[in-house]
Amino acid sequence: MTCFRSPNQSESTIPPHGNTPHSSPSHSSPSHSRTTRAVARFSVGAAMCLAMLGNSSVSAQTSGPAVPKTTPTAATVAPAATAPVKRRTVATGKSSGSKSAKSSPNGGPAATGKNLGGLGQGTKGDKVLALQERLKELKYDITEPDGRFGDETYHAVMAFQKVNRLARTGRANVATLAAMDTAVDPAPLVPAGGADRIEIDLVGQYLGLYQGNTLVRLLSISSGSGKDFCVLDPDTNKTECDKAITPGGSFRVARRVIGWRESKLGLLYNPLYFNGGIAIHGAASVPGYPASHGCVRIPMTSSQWFPDLVADGTPVYVSGGAKAPVPLNAKAPGEKATTTIPGGTTTIPGGTTVTTTAPPGAGGTTQPTTGTTATSVAPSTSSTAATTTTTGLIRILPPAGTP
Repeated sequence: MTCFRSPNQSESTIPPHGNTPHSSPSHSSPSHSRTTRAVARFSVGAAMCLAMLGNSSVSAQTSGPAVPKTTPTAATVAPAATAPVKRRTVATGKSSGSKSAKSSPNGGPAATGKNLGGLGQGTKGDKVLALQERLKELKYDITEPDGRFGDETYHAVMAFQKVNRLARTGRANVATLAAMDTAVDPAPLVPAGGADRIEIDLVGQYLGLYQGNTLVRLLSISSGSGKDFCVLDPDTNKTECDKAITPGGSFRVARRVIGWRESKLGLLYNPLYFNGGIAIHGAASVPGYPASHGCVRIPMTSSQWFPDLVADGTPVYVSGGAKAPVPLNAKAPGEKATTTIPGGTTTIPGGTTVTTTAPPGAGGTTQPTTGTTATSVAPSTSSTAATTTTTGLIRILPPAGTP
């Protein structure tokens, strides 16, 4: 580098490092003196050059142009490894690095099967079996206890909760199981209403079926919601609106359809008509509250056998409902044009003939042999008023076949 040369000095005059001639000062010669002065100038120049390089480096770091980065070589020393930072766990119920806990829409923990308590759908085992046996003993709809908590058990628990004024969840929680230990049959709504009858409690949202004046089954129901609604009449293809009400009062099972039927009031399975187009029928949805257009929904599991235990003409007492017309003035199939003749024949619109038989004490009861619709006795008229009693809207009906 030129900063290590003295002025007007060639590179050949600078002795190599470690090979500078050594001679005694007392024996110096002119050439030796020139060499000594050259070395001195070299040393001073080297010092000045180093100083200049140092200042240039500092200046470049502070105010000069950026020094271009150089590519590291193998001799470059890697920076010391930094120890990983350990995260602190905040007391929120979650650990660092774990999956977030699920939460419900209201900000609390999501409901799981572990924190609900009791027994619910999907549960199985000896506890469920004991629950089913107790429900069946209390006359709720359990066909055959099997230790599996399915739809039938759900609706039986729901019915128990309705009868006993418990929270309507369909789940056998602690309160429900405790109540079962001391539970008894509910008091009849119409004790003198007839040996075979149906009692419907609109406030409690349950149904009681009596045979031989003995309670044989308790079912969960869902009646008219009380809300305004509009539907498309499947017969006229026109939209009609009304209020969803299940009227209270005393009625009789008048007609029935086997299987599904679409009507103004909805899609009905195995309907038993007792007040115009209002029927007791199977439905896929039977919640813990009134939700229908006016009919009395029962669980699909119960609607399979219920019509077999209810004869035409059976009294139906609806308690807790207001006196009101049938929503949309809905009619049972064939209601207007059908006349019942005990022991004779009845013509159904469309040409279907249904033969009727009148068993002893049940004049006018019909049994369908063809088609899907049967008719039965007409509702009681004012001529029976002298033999009936009234409690609110509930009127005790005389036995079927009474003149």
